Amino acid sequence: MTRIYFVRHAQPDPSGGHNPTFPLTAVGRRDSQAVAWVLEDKDIAAVYASEYIRTAQTLEYYSMASHKPINVIKGIHERVSGDWKSIDTNYSQYIVRQWNDRSLKAQGGESLDDVRARVIPVIEGLIEKHDGEAVAVGIHGMALGVILSYYIDDFTYSDFADFVDMLPYVLCADFEEGRYIGSHVCLAIRRGYPRNYMMDGVNK
Repeated sequence: MTRIYFVRHAQPDPSGGHNPTFPLTAVGRRDSQAVAWVLEDKDIAAVYASEYIRTAQTLEYYSMASHKPINVIKGIHERVSGDWKSIDTNYSQYIVRQWNDRSLKAQGGESLDDVRARVIPVIEGLIEKHDGEAVAVGIHGMALGVILSYYIDDFTYSDFADFVDMLPYVLCADFEEGRYIGSHVCLAIRRGYPRNYMMDGVNK
């Protein structure tokens, strides 16, 4: 069995550059200590994070305490939004439309089908590589939602919405011979995004 602790990043600060370089807010950095506390006794073999800075920052306290390096891997970054305002002026409604039509995407952006095509092979690779082990994977909300919808047939937008404001969020998922067998929530801190994130952040 492979156990993956999916660690959704803590609260990001959209004033800190473009989407991949958003750091955590001061609140997010403080909350990342809770991530370390949750993971400290989980016998984790390796730590991974997306290319976006906020996922690695969320795992920094744990990495330092456990002396396990953070391995940055490609392919599990957040969905690229593109020119979403050309489709819907309300970002939240645009997300709902994408969940209802997984092929929908704005110019320069990704559909949920696109996200699945790049994320799932990475996760399958980790499951195979770490058979019999537990790993922590720093990830993003939409990417995590797409992963869960791939493995759980009845996973819908409403399930995604249940954790959209949880920053950070740690989900423990178990896989046996590549098959999803169950999951449970280890940590969920409801912070939400800074007010200017939806206006500015997702389009950077």
